[in-house]
Amino acid sequence: MRLQPGGADSLDESTPVASSPLTPATRWVGMAAFALSLVGVGLSTYMTIAHFTEATILACSGSGELSCTAVTTSPQSRVLGIPVALLGLGFFVVMSILVWPRVWRRSERWLALTRSLLAVAGVIFVLWLITAEVLIIGHICLWCTGVHVVMITLLLVLTRATPAQLGFRVDEWE
Repeated sequence: MRLQPGGADSLDESTPVASSPLTPATRWVGMAAFALSLVGVGLSTYMTIAHFTEATILACSGSGELSCTAVTTSPQSRVLGIPVALLGLGFFVVMSILVWPRVWRRSERWLALTRSLLAVAGVIFVLWLITAEVLIIGHICLWCTGVHVVMITLLLVLTRATPAQLGFRVDEWE
């Protein structure tokens, strides 16, 4: 398969991407992305509550390599003084709005670009967090791992629809 720009009628920033943005592929992607974003909101909400109340409610082993408390109370659990769990909650709330079915049906190019760029930024941040857990903190948080899996899966799911939303055709090899 290869991607080809729309040709002579290729799109600029203000042109809607397609007259019918809900192809079967983009429809299931929208629903999956919305479901994943809601799961991310749920996990991040729980972790934010735990951060501001008592980290031990995370119900994660406190011994050995698996220690949510060690991870969520480490210096790496904050970025510029903001708890990572709260950043994750904000991210997933914004992403839930961007992939909400009513918004998903809109064909503006900037929406597809925003979703994609946020998802890439989210995965880059997740990779940094995984590195911090393994190399700096020396412990793994299962709740954090759940968020990491959701974030990476969300990016992979979005890659199934983004080319079509940006006005590219997927053609078979000749």
